[in-house]
Amino acid sequence: MNSRSYLIFSLHGLSYAIAAEQVKEIFLLPELTTIVDAPPDIIGLLDLHGQIIPVMHLDLRFGHQFIGCHLNNSVIVLESQGLEIGVIVHQVDTVMELEEQSIQADLDYGRDRQIDLVFVNGVATVDDEKIVLLDVDRLLRHKEQITLLVTDDSQDFATKTSDSFYELYCSEATSQDRVIFRQRADNLKDSTAQNEQQNSIAIAVFGLGGKYFGLDLDIVREFIKIGKITGIPCCPAHIIGNMNLRGEILTLVDISQILNVTINQMQHNSKAVVFEFDDIVAGIAVDEVCDAIYLPPEQLKPLPVALAKDSHYLKATATYLEQTLHLIDLPKILAQGLLTVDMAA
Repeated sequence: MNSRSYLIFSLHGLSYAIAAEQVKEIFLLPELTTIVDAPPDIIGLLDLHGQIIPVMHLDLRFGHQFIGCHLNNSVIVLESQGLEIGVIVHQVDTVMELEEQSIQADLDYGRDRQIDLVFVNGVATVDDEKIVLLDVDRLLRHKEQITLLVTDDSQDFATKTSDSFYELYCSEATSQDRVIFRQRADNLKDSTAQNEQQNSIAIAVFGLGGKYFGLDLDIVREFIKIGKITGIPCCPAHIIGNMNLRGEILTLVDISQILNVTINQMQHNSKAVVFEFDDIVAGIAVDEVCDAIYLPPEQLKPLPVALAKDSHYLKATATYLEQTLHLIDLPKILAQGLLTVDMAA
C-alpha cells in the first residue's frame, strides 16, 4: 500500500496538507521587513540564515478576510519552482502518512468553498476529518516579480526598518510582542544558527499563571486550541477531561498545582501543549503558547535554593524576555504518577 508523508496545518478551522519533501524549515513567525510593489499576498522579506526569502500569507493568497498576524502563527518554508518562499499559517499540527486510498480527486470536501480549487490536488479523509491537499507550485505566482524584489532588496536589507510590518499586519502587537518577533528574526539571521542549534536545547515556552515555563521540544507533539471537553467521572482535580483531537481521545491535565502556580479559576485555558513520552500522550492546559527557542547549555542555571525547596519538578532556569523561564522535569512528574487518571479516586 503506497503512502506519502505530509505536513498538516490549520487555517480558519480547516486542515491542509503539503507534501513533506517540499518543506525546508518550520518556525514561529518572526518580524518581517515589508517591501513596496510586491504582490498583495507577499507581506514581507525575511533574512533566513543569510538568504533573503519572500513570505506569503495564505489568508491573502486564498482571498480570505485578513485578520492580522499573531505570535503563535507559524512560517513554513517551501521550495517551489526553484525559489524558496515562506508561507504563514495559523498553526502547524503534525506530520502524517497518508495512504493513496484515503485521497480523492473529487474536490467536494463537505463544506462551503473557502479556497479556490485551483490550489487543491485532492482531499484525504482521516478518521472522518477532511484534509485538503495543496498544490504548492500553484500557490506561487508572479515568480519573476518576486525574484526581482528579493534580488533588489537584498542589497540594502540590513538598513530597512520593520515598523510598517506592525502597522500593516500586526496592529495588535504589544511592545512585548514586538520584542519576541524581533528576537525570532535575529535568531534566524545568523548563517551559523543551524549549526549552533545542533548543540543547543530546544525548548517550547508557554505561559501559566503569569510565569514562563519551558518543556523539552523533543517530547512536544503539537500546540492546540482546546475544543469541547468531556468530563471524566471520579477523577482527581488535575484531570480536566477529554477532548477529540482529529479522532484521537486526548486527556487534558492541569499542572498548575504541581508547579505551585496560582491561577485565576475564573479564566479558562484556551490552549494546550500536547506531549508524547513513553507511550503517554496528553495535553497540558496553558494560558498561552509563547515560543520555541534554542538555548545553549551554558545558559541553563541551577535552581535557586529558595525555589528548589518549593518546586520539586523543575530542573533548571534560564532567562526569557528578561524574566525567569522555569524548565519542567516532565519525566519526573510522570514517573511519580502525578498525572495518572485514577478512576477509583
